Amino acid sequence: MKNATKHAEELKSLCRKLIKQHPPTERAAQDPLKALVRGAMSYDVPDKKADEAMACIDKEFVDLNELRVATELEVQELLGQRYPAIEERVTMITQALNNIFEREHTLSLNRLREISRRDARNFLRELPDVHPFVEAYVMLYAFEGHAFPVDETIVDYLRDQGIVDEETSVEDAQKFVEHHLKDEECYNLFSALRQFVFDRPAKPQGTKKKAKA
Repeated sequence: MKNATKHAEELKSLCRKLIKQHPPTERAAQDPLKALVRGAMSYDVPDKKADEAMACIDKEFVDLNELRVATELEVQELLGQRYPAIEERVTMITQALNNIFEREHTLSLNRLREISRRDARNFLRELPDVHPFVEAYVMLYAFEGHAFPVDETIVDYLRDQGIVDEETSVEDAQKFVEHHLKDEECYNLFSALRQFVFDRPAKPQGTKKKAKA
């Protein structure tokens, strides 16, 4: 990315500002499989909506193995067809759970606690069609890894602030933030951004002005 050093300083400045305005919530450890499902229901939607989706899943299915063998249409109808990108999310969840079951011969990610975080993250990135937000979310909440979940909502805000270039992809924005922020800074910024980006007024179509934090 052009002017990476300049952007890195702007990123750190934004990080300090947002964390001061929106103090991070305490990081509660999550089970890896639950974090995977939660992450898949969380990108580009507010936490409240993801909370509601997880409550529906917990109420309907005895465990995640039951979710794994459910039909995608059944899960979509449970969560509601109006949930953003519901087909994409449900396919991602069921494919990931089945892939884990096939590779691990059990529906568990506990083995990932016994290997390096780099290898654990590579495992997650190899899940079929996994969103960058999801694999980073699992690393952040289940393995306390150095990870920064990025979705289109977050990268759009970073573009507005001039932190990343207009053509920067979700994957590249994630790499940039992780490269320039320390472990705890990644979590703190993510927590602050999740609080902020869904509360700010929608950006008018076609505007080029930067949003103010």
